[in-house]
Amino acid sequence: MAPPPSLMRAMLPGGLKAIAGALVANLTGLLVIAEDQPRAENRVELNPSAVDRFGLPGARIFHRYTRRDLAARKALLSRAKQVLREAGALFSVTWNVNTFSHAVGTVRMGEDPMTSVLDRDCAFRGVPNLWVTDGSVFPTSAGVNPSLTIAANALRVGSLIAGGVR
Repeated sequence: MAPPPSLMRAMLPGGLKAIAGALVANLTGLLVIAEDQPRAENRVELNPSAVDRFGLPGARIFHRYTRRDLAARKALLSRAKQVLREAGALFSVTWNVNTFSHAVGTVRMGEDPMTSVLDRDCAFRGVPNLWVTDGSVFPTSAGVNPSLTIAANALRVGSLIAGGVR
């Protein structure tokens, strides 16, 4: 899939804009996705010193890549470039996406109360009538988009709640 011409014009320096505009139909993209290793040190905490307009604390995100995470990125990037070369690419450009897309594991479900704040049905332990059904319940996403898994789990938990099982 080629990037939209408007993105090309916005992101490229002066002289390259015209060239890229003419070649955009011959461009393609290859996205490489790797999952970070789960680490207790990677977490979200309340930040009482950064309150929003309602007086509620903001979030403080702690995140660091492990050596394995960086090695996986390097290996995948190398392989992606090889695939593009073999497909006939004359050159490639690496664009690092620094985001927490599909973040999971911050409010985990599980059997063990010591490692999961939610039970297997996504009910918050010790707080009646509180369920969590977003991506945070999963300890891992296996490095893929978890949207359908999130939706399926939400339907499962919703059925339990609507059926009065809890």
